[in-house]
Amino acid sequence: MNRRAWTALGVLCFAWGLLSPAYAQDMDFSPEDMQGGGDDGGAMTFDVVDTAAAAKDLEKARKAEIDLIRVVQRRPFLRRGRVEFAPFMGTNINDAMVSMFVAGANLTYHLTEDMAIGVNGGYSLGTETDLFNKVIEDYALLPQISQVLWYATLDFQYAPVYGKFALFNTWIIPWDLYVLLGAGYTQTELAGNPTLAVGAGQRFFMNQWFTLNFELRDSLYLEEYPGGSEIVNNMMFTAGVSFFIPPSFEYRTLK
Repeated sequence: MNRRAWTALGVLCFAWGLLSPAYAQDMDFSPEDMQGGGDDGGAMTFDVVDTAAAAKDLEKARKAEIDLIRVVQRRPFLRRGRVEFAPFMGTNINDAMVSMFVAGANLTYHLTEDMAIGVNGGYSLGTETDLFNKVIEDYALLPQISQVLWYATLDFQYAPVYGKFALFNTWIIPWDLYVLLGAGYTQTELAGNPTLAVGAGQRFFMNQWFTLNFELRDSLYLEEYPGGSEIVNNMMFTAGVSFFIPPSFEYRTLK
């Protein structure tokens, strides 16, 4: 090897000795550099994903979507725009002197699923009770009584409660609870009187056109007895059935 070759080799060895520490320093990653906390913008970073937290966030998002879902069941019986014809029978329950048997009917038009207007009327057959005769025998007094002959009212109905129950875990029977307010006329043995009626009732829907009904009605009127005028509360309990016309209905949904 000549002198020029030895000189070139010496220069290369000197240059390698100067550059190797700097190269080694660039390849040395500190803990801050590994976590992305170094000042050098070109340092390598590694993101550690918390799988448990990600799964929890996903579950929260799924529950939030489920909470937005609302399932509304259709009513199994619709009344809006239908006519209800309801014959009934009953008796008075608050007069100790007179026992009445009442037979009559309602004819009701349902404006909505909750509100309706109709007419109610009935005839009555009454007899004096044993207490009436006992008062005469024991005290020689003649109680003031006035038996109802017939009555008729114009009623407004509102059904705020609607539900269903299972009978013997086999039949699902829908029902509703309604209240009523009416005004009309009552004819008694003594006179005819303007009448205010209040009450409540319940229907049990057996199919699309037939129901079983129970009603409690209080008719208030001012009666003119021989001994003076008196407000009478004629409270009756009745039971009957209903026939709806038309006998079927259709659901109308938004398109």
